[in-house]
Amino acid sequence: MKSRLYILLVAMAVVSTFTFVSCSDDDLGPSIFDTTEYPLDRSNYSFPLDSFLKAEFLKPYNVKVIYRMEDIGSDMDKNLVPAAYDKSEQLAVLMKYLWYDVYKECAGEQFLKEYSPRIIHCIGSKSYNPSQGTETLGVAEGGVKITLYNVNNLNPADIDYMNEYFFKTMHHEFGHILDQNHLRPTTFNTISNTHYNSQWSDMADSVAAGLGFVSPYASSAAGEDWVEVLANYVTRDPFKWAQLLNSASFDWETEEVDGVNEYTKRLKPGCNLDTIGYFKATTSGKGTIYRRACVRNEKDNVVLDENGEVQWTHLSGVDGRGVILQKLDLVRTYMKDNYNIDIDQLRNMVQSRQFIVNSDGTYATDEYGRLINNLTSPSAEDPSRSVIDVLLDQINVFKSLQ
Repeated sequence: MKSRLYILLVAMAVVSTFTFVSCSDDDLGPSIFDTTEYPLDRSNYSFPLDSFLKAEFLKPYNVKVIYRMEDIGSDMDKNLVPAAYDKSEQLAVLMKYLWYDVYKECAGEQFLKEYSPRIIHCIGSKSYNPSQGTETLGVAEGGVKITLYNVNNLNPADIDYMNEYFFKTMHHEFGHILDQNHLRPTTFNTISNTHYNSQWSDMADSVAAGLGFVSPYASSAAGEDWVEVLANYVTRDPFKWAQLLNSASFDWETEEVDGVNEYTKRLKPGCNLDTIGYFKATTSGKGTIYRRACVRNEKDNVVLDENGEVQWTHLSGVDGRGVILQKLDLVRTYMKDNYNIDIDQLRNMVQSRQFIVNSDGTYATDEYGRLINNLTSPSAEDPSRSVIDVLLDQINVFKSLQ
């Protein structure tokens, strides 16, 4: 029976999105490609990219990267288009730079040979599910094949977008493969066992965090919780990880309202915006307010204590921040004990390749306090060109062989 990983993004009006994931737990098979004979046609326009994929993925790791969309390996119920050649080039060098090279340095080439998926299938268009109002971000089958959608919209200038559509998906599925070979500690399964539920798709990120989950999908099952901790920790930048832990420090409550106008009325003088949180609209025009739980009076106004401070309430009895950090510590120990991988080192390498780092090891920020994208910044090797352009030279070098 074929098992698949589906990563879905629900498009919600006005404010934010949810991410849906479900995965396979099939065993990873042995090498499936003969790398000794793999002829390439030098007359093809695609020869440089094909040569790069053979040299950097197929030969060392027995991984076949497919960017020419194959009908037999695609969802025939969807209207899909192939990945553009230039976007496929960008994705190829970024997969090497932000995924394979990082794991190679942290764990060694043999580690990737043994545990890496065998096929990465790249499709240009998004994969919509009209009946569900969702979008499939990626599919992974049996720990052997990963399909990535939306390649034609890959944008090295938008790291958050790339992480959501590509790299978090990769680390998530890779985490399942590792879990299949060395089972996660059973103590992890009991930490949130009373809070896993089948209605995770309706849960907001903040509500999930307050219950000790790094994402709504993490609340679906212990196995998904496990790999979501790994994937989110590796790909979330330091600011976003800190924001997650801050959200997890509070209980969250919800309130249905008629729409954005009703929400606006709540933003009246005397209201503490931080206690209201944020508003999420629905396609019907109505929406939900998500706010940090605190003491309120009969008029729903915040009641301050004698020192003028908000009186936060924790009705769930869950220390979300503490739970997330407890789970992370278990993942950290597991990766070190079973694979000799320091996930803090792994994360730092990913982040330092995505963002500019100062000489003292801190992350550089712009005038607005935002992290500075390293991929589109001047390269240390050639300041007249960006890092992504220099990375693409790994493909361009094969043009001289045509």
